[in-house]
Amino acid sequence: MLIAAIGLLIAATFAALAALAAYVANRRIPAQTRQDYRDGSGVITGIVGTLFAVSIGLVVVAAWNQVNTATETSATEASNLTDVYWYSRTLPAPQRVALQTLAGTYTTTVIREEWPLMAEEHRLSQSAWRASEQLRAFFQTVQPDGSGPSARYGQAMSRMQAVLDARRSRAQMADTGVPPLLWVALAACGLVALLPSILCGSANRKVHITMAAAVGGMVGLVLFLVYQLDFPFSGGISVSPAAFEQALDRFASIRALGAG
Repeated sequence: MLIAAIGLLIAATFAALAALAAYVANRRIPAQTRQDYRDGSGVITGIVGTLFAVSIGLVVVAAWNQVNTATETSATEASNLTDVYWYSRTLPAPQRVALQTLAGTYTTTVIREEWPLMAEEHRLSQSAWRASEQLRAFFQTVQPDGSGPSARYGQAMSRMQAVLDARRSRAQMADTGVPPLLWVALAACGLVALLPSILCGSANRKVHITMAAAVGGMVGLVLFLVYQLDFPFSGGISVSPAAFEQALDRFASIRALGAG
């Protein structure tokens, strides 16, 4: 609700600025001059408007795919972490408790510390990195003998490697947003698409101001939407830590079963 209110406020601000600019243009630029500009800029305005619409569409599609990929990556990481926790049931009590503690600490750190950090600073937590390294180091301390335990150990190691791979992918996606050059292009196209409604509006002042405000509000709203999709772990449309929260619930269920 807050994000929607901010979006409407930004759209209203753009609309008000465009309306003010149109009012000034209507008073200062003669009607014949505005008519001449309108007659000569129709083709260019259509081309720029099309480029702006296509650019926005490409950015929104790419950003939405990034959000979907980040969601799948987080789910994969949490799912494999749950499998690692399942493996703890096959270990002796001291090692079982150690692995469960490490997995629980890592998951809790990701939820409480790392997710807000990804949203605000677009990077992963050093504490969570250390927790993941401790998890990886744990498997280097347990080398079971026998075909059965060894097979289970190998499966657990592959799940642990999948956790680390997903984490590295998540680190890359947390810092991947819309390139600054593309932002400049979008802003420039939006401005050029807005200028005709400001400079070449109708001779009727009310119509001129109304059309400029409508176009300005639309440009502001579209740019705000792109901004909300800029990074997959921040903004109004972002990936939540729901997969890790569900993993914590699964940990409690697995722990209640005791040793396997």
